[in-house]
Amino acid sequence: MNFSFVKKIILLPFLFALMFSCGQSEEDNITIPDTVLSEEKFSKILLDFALAESASNINVKNVPSERSDSTYAFDPLVENKVSRAEYDSSIVFYSKHPGLYKKIYENVLAALSKMQVKKDSTKVAPVSK
Repeated sequence: MNFSFVKKIILLPFLFALMFSCGQSEEDNITIPDTVLSEEKFSKILLDFALAESASNINVKNVPSERSDSTYAFDPLVENKVSRAEYDSSIVFYSKHPGLYKKIYENVLAALSKMQVKKDSTKVAPVSK
């Protein structure tokens, strides 16, 4: 067996690990440009999009098609006073920084989980006879 081939096989995972670990520390030091929404604002908008989609799915089942208009629509961008350009710039920026994007989605999932727990805690258990 060729020694240089074995050396490459051993060094290759080490180099990938080194590159990955260096990338993680860089994610912590990234400055978010003014044209990009902050992590908090972007999390809020993604949360609102998730809630709007959920609400529209519920309403679609109960609303006749001729009544399915803007009355039942909720636009998270309008509600949060964010332009489409700001949103699109944020999508592009965070897509290039997956560590930050993951953190944002974890915030969204945590907020949705809290809402679900709160909703579940308000349900009244049926009284057994």
